[in-house]
Amino acid sequence: MMESLAMYLRLSIEDDGDKDESNSISNQRKQIYKYIHHDSKLSKYEVVEFCDDGYSGTNMERPGMQKMLKEVKANKIRCIIVKDMSRFSRDYIEMGTYLNQIFPFMGIRFISINDRYDSREHHGNTIEIDTAFQTLLYDLYSKDVSVKVKASFENKCANGEYVFGQVPFGYEKSKEVKNAVVVNESEAVIVRYIFSLAMQGKSSTQIARQLHEENVPTIMQMRKPDKEYTDGKVHSWSENSVRRMLNNRFYLGEMAYGKSVRKSVGSKNGVSVPMEDWKVIKDHHEALISEEIFMQLSLFRPDYSTKRNREKHPLTGKLYCGGCGYSLNYKPLTGKNRYRRFECRKHALLQIPECCTYISADILEETVLFMLNKELMLRGDAVKQSQSLTSFQKAGIASLKKKLEKYQSEMKQARERKDSLYERYALSGLTKEAYQNDSNEISEQIALLSVKIEEITGKLAVMEAEYQKTEEDMKQIIRYSHIDKLTQDVVDTFIKKVYAYKDKRVEIEWNFSVDQGISQAKST
Repeated sequence: MMESLAMYLRLSIEDDGDKDESNSISNQRKQIYKYIHHDSKLSKYEVVEFCDDGYSGTNMERPGMQKMLKEVKANKIRCIIVKDMSRFSRDYIEMGTYLNQIFPFMGIRFISINDRYDSREHHGNTIEIDTAFQTLLYDLYSKDVSVKVKASFENKCANGEYVFGQVPFGYEKSKEVKNAVVVNESEAVIVRYIFSLAMQGKSSTQIARQLHEENVPTIMQMRKPDKEYTDGKVHSWSENSVRRMLNNRFYLGEMAYGKSVRKSVGSKNGVSVPMEDWKVIKDHHEALISEEIFMQLSLFRPDYSTKRNREKHPLTGKLYCGGCGYSLNYKPLTGKNRYRRFECRKHALLQIPECCTYISADILEETVLFMLNKELMLRGDAVKQSQSLTSFQKAGIASLKKKLEKYQSEMKQARERKDSLYERYALSGLTKEAYQNDSNEISEQIALLSVKIEEITGKLAVMEAEYQKTEEDMKQIIRYSHIDKLTQDVVDTFIKKVYAYKDKRVEIEWNFSVDQGISQAKST
């Protein structure tokens, strides 16, 4: 692929208060194109646009940015242009790392138009004090904006405005009053019905089963009626969704905020705040149930945590019921459980006859270990037989790399000749006709070399990937030549999914890089 020039554009909530429209995506694009067209060398590159609309500049976890950096790592980008440095990053340390270390090391030219910064003029030296100070100002500005946004959010919540994204089932955002919630009557009917069933003494599992039997639409089906499901599962109410609803104080007319705090500016994850420190506004919206009903039914306790220190089984998250498609839950050995087993978590609710209601963990582990060792032996023999191919693969890779280096060297020389030709023409050392003829000839040569380089690069990538697969599989098979215990490391390395069936038959979808084969066995 021909080397490209990356034009990076970004706009976020930080810019909403800017009355000047110069920060808009369209104006950033217009300004950068204007700059490129006035530079003869830049105008020769293919321009590729990367854009993040609605993303903060306080961290690099933006889809457009990550896509651009991936192209940079693949050596497909030679230059990056931004309107100003704050578009690229508002983090002082991050910005300095890219300008002083990463981009110079990779030979990437970086241009910030408004900051009058062009790394080519610095020749790899560290950025000047005024540029460094400017990036520090961007960083401080971002932190100041973050504090103001947080304060604005807190003030809106304190004033009773609902500024969260999702609205609890049974409510919707008002179309008349901004940041207000009102009752959604079609959903509220279901909410009240669930609470009435609970008042009859029914458990969350019994309620979920009755909702399923009566074909009561789920939350997703109510809110996205046109969504098509292709996973083959029977979608129904779950005991967890019912339980969460019965414990949600929002149905009392309360709005709580301040449930978490950010670790730092730009961080994605927040730290949970204890419930007693939440900020609560009572009578915030119309209640769907009374305080008396809620207190009778609520399973919530301030000192109760659902995060229990349970024993985790290596197959957890990879074991599924072959009948209904839902995951199986692990039940460890306790005073109540006399043996370790896996249970289908949806059987009690859906009552599907084909469900694997339960399976012994000991028997399942023995079956999986037997199947795994057998599969490793088969694949080990296959890999050994294919080792004769590795020498051929190595020779082919070396040959392609040699050709690639030759074409890349010729490409570099051709570009240097074209630059030299233009300088001679600019100094009146060539006529316009002579310049155009020679320039066209070199351009054709560059285009032909680009096609050859792209073709060889593709072949090289395929051959190296095939060689790497063989090497990796051989390393794994040697490392796990005989497995006598099912550990998390073993499961994560070799197993993608395990399906258990009612007749105790077990299917394994392997995680091998060579292919995605499925093996079957029946436990006894």
